[in-house]
Parts: sequence; C-alpha cells; structure tokens
Amino acid sequence: MADETELKLRIAPEQLAKLKRHALLKAHSVTRSATRRFYNIYYDTPKFELHRSEMTLRLRHVGRQWLQTMKVGGSVKGGLHQRNEWEVPVNGPALDYSAPGVEWDDHLPKMLRKKLQPVFVTDFFRTSRMLNFQGSQIELCMDNGEISTEQRRTLFCELELELKSGEPSPLFELALAILEVVPFELEEVSKAEQGYRLLSGY
Repeated sequence: MADETELKLRIAPEQLAKLKRHALLKAHSVTRSATRRFYNIYYDTPKFELHRSEMTLRLRHVGRQWLQTMKVGGSVKGGLHQRNEWEVPVNGPALDYSAPGVEWDDHLPKMLRKKLQPVFVTDFFRTSRMLNFQGSQIELCMDNGEISTEQRRTLFCELELELKSGEPSPLFELALAILEVVPFELEEVSKAEQGYRLLSGY
C-alpha cells in the first residue's frame, strides 16, 4: 500500500501548451519529459457500492502493461488529494484477485466481486517529468483527454503535482510558481468522481 498525496489543477489546453515550453519546468527538472497514453476502465456494481464506500477500482493499460489499482478512503482539502492506493500488474484486461500484496478479501468480498462491471472509461495522454522543488521530489503530470460512459462523454485537461518524497508544502509553492506563468483553478474532483458525475448526468 502507498499513500498518494497530490495537488490537482484544472487548466485550459492552450495554457498547458504554454507551460510545457516555459523555463520554470526546465529549471527544476531532474528527468526529461515523457508522454504516454493511459486507458483506464473503472468498475463498480450496478448500485455503485464501491463509490458509496469511497473506493475506486480500475484497470489501467499503459504501454504493453495492464495494472490493477484500488484506492480507498482519503480526503480532499484545498485541492490536495490524499488516499490509500494499491497497484499491482495483471496479465490482461480482466480483474485478477490473485495478485500478491493486496488483501482483496478485506476490501472486496467475493459476493461483491461477482457484481462488478465496467462503468466508465478515461482515455488520455500524460506528459510527465520529475522535479526537485524546495527539497521535495514532485512528479508533474499534464493530462489531456476524455471520460466516457455508454451515453455521455466529457473532455478534461489538468495538472497533477504528486509528492514523491519530502514535505507536502512545496506542492502549493510550486502551484503558486506555475500560477505566475499560466492561469488555472484548483480541481477538487478526481477523474473517477468526474466519471460518476457523468454517469448521473450531473
């Protein structure tokens, strides 16, 4: 299990392109930027029992690999998202509860698993790089893509500042530095929550 701490920022696509070229990122980068496509299938029961229990379950396809991820609980304060996360590789586009390192029975009883089905998909390109900012290691991700259900779809564009090591306060300081370059808004809602809102027609 890992504790995920990140700051989400909603940004316009044209501002994202401007930020990519700015010297601010180059000045603090410790790795080159890399762009990959992420295709995610989110699962829940017909009555959304996982969502009501503050759980998220997804299969992610990136490159040649499939990853199964479960997120539990957490909080959002001032745009800062903190959650418990388990992520394990699986052999293909099917849920697998035999993967070691996760107590699946504790979180997903077998009776619940039988009712799980795909509910929505996120499909986006992510450009990421690692930054060293005020003593903290921060992964900066630029995500641009769409969320879709069987009947609806919506576009999104956002920044994710994920804390990899160090204190969380530099996340906010980095956001303020970015705000001097391009405008953005704090994003209080995760991609998963946006998917559920899309399902409900919100």
